[in-house]
Amino acid sequence: MERMEYDPEGGNYLPIDQREAGSTLIVVGTVMLIAGLGWALFVGWDRRAGNMFMQVIFAVDVVIALALIAVGFIKKSRVKK
Repeated sequence: MERMEYDPEGGNYLPIDQREAGSTLIVVGTVMLIAGLGWALFVGWDRRAGNMFMQVIFAVDVVIALALIAVGFIKKSRVKK
């Protein structure tokens, strides 16, 4: 079953396919990686000082971003039968 996307211009409800969902996940994951890199540069002194909380937040951000990118590639590569 396809999910339906709301179109405010009219009554056109378009299905979101796996390819679009995969592309969206890849973009979100990439943005999270770039934001994580910027955040690491900004608070790098705190992270290098051994503050475990900052290390955990950075690690969780990177893991979630990589997981989103991987799931996005999997969804994008699926072919409908």
